[in-house]
Amino acid sequence: MRVLLLTIMMIVASSASAGLYKWVDDEGNVHYSQKKPRGQQFERLKAPAPAPEDSKPLYQSSETNKKVGGEDTAAKETAKNNKIREENCTKAKKNLNSYQVYRRIRDKDGNVTIIDDNERAKQIKSAQDAISQYCE
Repeated sequence: MRVLLLTIMMIVASSASAGLYKWVDDEGNVHYSQKKPRGQQFERLKAPAPAPEDSKPLYQSSETNKKVGGEDTAAKETAKNNKIREENCTKAKKNLNSYQVYRRIRDKDGNVTIIDDNERAKQIKSAQDAISQYCE
């Protein structure tokens, strides 16, 4: 029984003296360890104080977001992103249809140009990529 008690006391005493040490090696690299370095100058670091009970967590999950103006911030952002995705999907489908059906394309300034098969294939591929990104 005494041996068990002595062993427990030694374990508790050794864990109580454990600390954090910081030192710089010969090449200028900074090291941190729980053991004292041999043959190096070191600095013993103190553990930070525990956070107060009423402190806010660093990160919050989307379920715990506070409501702003009566609506959940995450829900508003999700709705906004979904609307943008729908608009992009509609534009991509319209572009794909235009390039598959027509050879003459009107640019932003209203000028009509005839595109060659290579350019048409590139635009069709681009529209298909956009559809796979925004519509699915």
